[in-house]
Amino acid sequence: MKWLQITMLSASLAAPSYALAAPPEAYLGRPAVQAQGARKPADDAVAASIPAGSAAQRSGAAVKRYGEALNGLKPERHAATRGAAETRIYEQASPSVVLIVTPAGLGSGVVVGADGRIVTNLHVAGDFDTVGVIYKPAEEGASIEDAVLHKARVLRRDEKADLALVQVDDLPTTIKPLAIGNLDAVRVGADVHAIGHPTGEAWSYTRGIVSQVRRDYAWTARGDRFEHEATVIQTQTPINPGNSGGPLLNDKLEVVGINSFKAGGEGLNFAVSADDVKALLARTEDRAATKRSNAPDGVCKAAEIDSRPSKDPTGVEYLIDADCDDEGDYSVLIPKSRRDPILTMLDTDGDREIDTILVDKNHDGEPETGLYDTDGDGKVDLVGAFRKGEDEPYKWEKIKD
Repeated sequence: MKWLQITMLSASLAAPSYALAAPPEAYLGRPAVQAQGARKPADDAVAASIPAGSAAQRSGAAVKRYGEALNGLKPERHAATRGAAETRIYEQASPSVVLIVTPAGLGSGVVVGADGRIVTNLHVAGDFDTVGVIYKPAEEGASIEDAVLHKARVLRRDEKADLALVQVDDLPTTIKPLAIGNLDAVRVGADVHAIGHPTGEAWSYTRGIVSQVRRDYAWTARGDRFEHEATVIQTQTPINPGNSGGPLLNDKLEVVGINSFKAGGEGLNFAVSADDVKALLARTEDRAATKRSNAPDGVCKAAEIDSRPSKDPTGVEYLIDADCDDEGDYSVLIPKSRRDPILTMLDTDGDREIDTILVDKNHDGEPETGLYDTDGDGKVDLVGAFRKGEDEPYKWEKIKD
């Protein structure tokens, strides 16, 4: 299955019965275990239940951020355009602009191939092997809470130009790829258009002019690991976070750039050029850039650093250090009875309260279900379903209050 279905449930969560123990969701909002101490080898029972590496931490944080990102969208507003020409550009181009969702947040992308290839920014795709893609609703301004989130594979990365190529396997036939334009035809003072999702305002249209074309332009972004260099188009077209990865279009509906970053000052917005997009599409391998930080990648195995007895259900709760810093990252409750599930409990937002619970009914070290409190009220907001061997849910349900 290549998609994630987001649904609104009218009924409250129907939790399965686990012997006489408290249901798993009862642990949401409880204080997370806090302790420090020397790492020690876990016994066989604990070792069998600890998710590999920091998979539990990644999974809990990932789906929580998915929920936060989707909840932050504001799709109910209609796109504003100036006149007949702008309306034509928006109506014809906007279906080819997609919303990209990752555990780190939201971004934009543009369909450039009938085979489902989509270009976006590398800082939108991040280090993830797959990203979520949402197509524009058929009805203008419609809510996307019930939209299908399609999985897209990350095919290629260009660290130097901050570009990424992803691909969906189920591109609707109604969505037509946009052509990549010719950079040599871009003129200072020409009109250009942008479509994206600035600050969560889905499928927003803006219009501006080309201020300059700057070749071999170098830049770095806050929190970015790489030093970038590419030919960029400087524009006065308003862009904001969420526009990243979306197309900069000319009047012929050709992609002349990928909106990527803005500089300090008014109207200093930049798009990576069509030439760099063409180079990305022509490559068969990733392109690396100089890293801003050369910190070595450490190898770490999860280990137990503390434990305490549990009464409901009867068992032991182990505090696990996943990143070798001698501090607890999550806890694993192993019940005495196999009728009760193993629970991996996480605090993903640092407020010292449990907001994510992974439920392992089969005691095989792999969760079947994830329960997520995305707004900090101690109640389930998202329920995720896992497949064996994967550390992120392949689908989830959004719980309606």
